[in-house]
Amino acid sequence: MRSPLLAKSYDRKDFKHGPPDFALLTQHSRDVAAACRALADAIGPAALEAAALDAGELERFATTLRLCGWMQDVGKANSDFQAMVHDQPQIEQLVRHETISGFLVWLDPAIRRWLAPMEEVLMVATWGALGHHRKFDEQVGMNQGAALTVHAAHEDFATLLRDMAADLGLPAPPRFERDFTIGRSKRDGADRAAGPMRQQMVDDFRDAEADFEDERRRRFVALVKGLGIAADVAASAVARRHVMAARYYSLPEFIAHSLSTRLTRSDLTGLVHRWAWSTYDGRAPVDLSQLPPGFGYRPFQEHVAASPSLVTLAEAGCGSGKSVAAYLWAREWCARREIAGAAGFRLFFCLPTTGTTTEHFKDYALEADVPAELVHSRASVDLHTLATTAEQEEDEDAGHGADRLNGAESAKNALRAERDKIEALALWDARIAVTTADTVLGLMANARRALCALPAIVQSTIVFDEIHAFDDHLFGHLLVFLKNFPGIPVLLMTASLPEARRRALAEVRPDVHVVPGPADLETLPRYCLVEAESSTACWPEIDACLRGGGKVLWVRNRVEWANAVYREAIARFPEVGVDVYHSRLRYRDRSRRHRRVIDRFKRAGTPAFLVATQVAEMSLDLSADLLVTDEAPVPALIQRLGRLNRRATPTSPGSPKRALIVPVAVKEALPYSAEEIEASRVWRSNLAQLGRALHQRDLSEQFASLASAHAIDYAAAEEAAVFLGVPERSGLWRTRPGSTRGAGYTVTVLLARDVAAHRRDHGDSVPAAEWLREHEVAIPIKQAVLGWARVAGLPVAPEDAVVYDYDESTGEGTGARWRES
Repeated sequence: MRSPLLAKSYDRKDFKHGPPDFALLTQHSRDVAAACRALADAIGPAALEAAALDAGELERFATTLRLCGWMQDVGKANSDFQAMVHDQPQIEQLVRHETISGFLVWLDPAIRRWLAPMEEVLMVATWGALGHHRKFDEQVGMNQGAALTVHAAHEDFATLLRDMAADLGLPAPPRFERDFTIGRSKRDGADRAAGPMRQQMVDDFRDAEADFEDERRRRFVALVKGLGIAADVAASAVARRHVMAARYYSLPEFIAHSLSTRLTRSDLTGLVHRWAWSTYDGRAPVDLSQLPPGFGYRPFQEHVAASPSLVTLAEAGCGSGKSVAAYLWAREWCARREIAGAAGFRLFFCLPTTGTTTEHFKDYALEADVPAELVHSRASVDLHTLATTAEQEEDEDAGHGADRLNGAESAKNALRAERDKIEALALWDARIAVTTADTVLGLMANARRALCALPAIVQSTIVFDEIHAFDDHLFGHLLVFLKNFPGIPVLLMTASLPEARRRALAEVRPDVHVVPGPADLETLPRYCLVEAESSTACWPEIDACLRGGGKVLWVRNRVEWANAVYREAIARFPEVGVDVYHSRLRYRDRSRRHRRVIDRFKRAGTPAFLVATQVAEMSLDLSADLLVTDEAPVPALIQRLGRLNRRATPTSPGSPKRALIVPVAVKEALPYSAEEIEASRVWRSNLAQLGRALHQRDLSEQFASLASAHAIDYAAAEEAAVFLGVPERSGLWRTRPGSTRGAGYTVTVLLARDVAAHRRDHGDSVPAAEWLREHEVAIPIKQAVLGWARVAGLPVAPEDAVVYDYDESTGEGTGARWRES
């Protein structure tokens, strides 16, 4: 009897008696198809509405997606792939399994005749199957090596085709009496030649591209491909969670439950009221069902909320109340969706991606006082790990032969792939997702995390904050997203927008509704910029500010720099409350530190000193009397200045406050580029020439004047948006990752001491999701992480590798760092 065909690898030590269901090709294929069907049922109508496609297309869409799901892995029934998942993870496969899937469903005469009833949807489904690992286009190649064998006569292959026929209503499938071989060419003595087959597929697909000039047809293709990828990831995660037998899990139940998530009007009302009470100084008891006495919304906020358009542009400076305006806007859309009977509803709040880490987006939720139950997954299963094949399968940078990455880099990329997928799945049932802009706009570049989050994205309203910080490439993605998802309500927020970008926005979305910010707040003199000679030269002014009972914020560009200033500040000012705030603290400790920082800055007349990294740019609603900051790109400096003299109002203007800009050597510009630092210097020089105290509009207008004045090339942006593509250039049958701005990668880990304490109290039980959230901490990724033990899918950092500095009794400490060797 032949060994069963596998779709996934598994640990033989854990499964001594044979492969678990999740690893079997037959069961994984059923799971992916079931996930495709469930996704079509749960979010098919929302997806079509988001892309402005006819609701009458739903049945054809669902059929295409299910066929795509069934076809994705038929090509795994080959000797190279089976060797890879059994005991040769580094084998060079002649061709990838999804290419063989294409050979079978598109070119095999018997299978093609059998699929004739599906001819109308076959090509698009095939494109989806070929692209479900984002590795197929004209450049897809072949490795050197012997011919491989397609196990077409294997009983599991026959079972897969029978299951497919039963689900899709097809006639009995063909039965193969023998296996056959595929080589590079028939000169290798193989039954079939990979090179000519690959070329025939590419030629057929190129010939068909002219039929997809209509952008609506391209949207249909993109949705099938994207949701096919999401279905595969969901199937791998849910099945792996239940380990042994398929009878213990239900993918349709998981998907329906996750994607029925509904953010309600009362959720958003409570969120706004919670914020209002946090700013109220009266003695009345907190009543979240009511606003505080005398509290009222600003006209700007009410105008944003009342916007009649699906796309709204709110232009206002820091401190104008944009976040509250965004929640009021979302509440209005929530009401409209409830009236329309939408199956699910959520809010994506997207902030600019930085060159450092995405960890500080957790802090934004802390600052906005978003309840944990709104931003964390409520799934009935915690998806800590996925069923996998081998590192080369998930490594998007892997080439062929000599171009292949070394094992360590490939392993790192595979770890990042798993993290992206698990974090994206967690968004499926989070009512509010506070995340990076790339989590949504990465969709245009076929970014893995965005594709996996697609089912949630099409059910959402989306806020893109600080869009002035988008580079040209990301702004191009924004334009293409807005053009091709016209059914998704979107709020764009910025301090200002260059005229060229404003025109481009109006061209793709003539329905954009613009809400200007409050002029009296934006033209209030607030800042005096001072170019410091060095960081050392700043200490006397810091000392003077603290002696007068003032509040000092020092923002540094790197964690280690912030820790060094923190230690020096403690030594210099033993009587002053000094804190350091960055992403290297466990979430529970960050939460405590966050509250302490805010409280200290609220105490009038009491000195306070905070040293922070880039987390201060978006996650701290505080007002400093003196700002010290490293040089940084213009958008970052505008955000940092937004924490200086933040409470000044036209009725209580006070005097402008000083910001000391500390020079950064070009060789130490990271995480920024030397070009960004130089542009920042030009901007500051232009501001200095104004010869007076500065207001918010000065900052934004000078930035706009520096910005590129050339017209936005929408055609180039459309070509770069490979998710949708342009016939004969990108997208459609081609599926490769495009270009996105990658955040500097950290990895979330647990500390060995925390895991040991949990085991003392709870034995070997898997920690609950809430415990994991409280104890996780981010550290820079290094190769050593790959060899660490895992708990609930998270690497456990040994005490001899990672130091964690934090005193539970005092709340002091600098958090996690790699132990120096």
